[in-house]
Amino acid sequence: MQTAVVNVWAETLFVVADMKKSIRIAFCGIISALISVVMIASLIPDVTLAVPAIAGLFIIPVFAELGVGSAIACFIASSAVSFFVSDKTSWLVFVFLFGYYPILKPFLEKIKSSPLKWLLKAFVFNLAAVTGFLLARLTVGVELKGWWLIAALVVGNITFVLYDIAVSRMAALYYIKLHKRISSILKKDGESRT
Repeated sequence: MQTAVVNVWAETLFVVADMKKSIRIAFCGIISALISVVMIASLIPDVTLAVPAIAGLFIIPVFAELGVGSAIACFIASSAVSFFVSDKTSWLVFVFLFGYYPILKPFLEKIKSSPLKWLLKAFVFNLAAVTGFLLARLTVGVELKGWWLIAALVVGNITFVLYDIAVSRMAALYYIKLHKRISSILKKDGESRT
């Protein structure tokens, strides 16, 4: 009799664990699908940079609730799907900067020295911008020369600072408005993030 009770108890624990895992996978899937739908809007002219910036903000809840591993998986999945449904320049901007930056930012924020922190952020942006530009030039045919390239980098750096601030504010807004609700659905027992 005791063995039967223990077996039922163990099976119940596995079902509950599988359910929690399923809910987490479904949450990542929903966010990935939402990012892909947002990226479809990049097919509209003149929103090539705005759409991937907005899409990247949707990574924040996954990182906040499920941790870095799930956020990276969500980024990879949404990048793969977005490749087929979005403007290729927007896709490159998402993949090389706005998609992963909300995952990287919390780690950069842990740096105590503010000048070093901003230096590293600028390095990440400029490396991503130059790499993305070179790939866009090879694959899509984007061409900037001379002063236009320098102007694009200057404007890009200013825009990046604004995006960094936007990510901070959106993360704070998420924690204030939605964290308790979504956390209660995903982690009823208060277990730590994976």
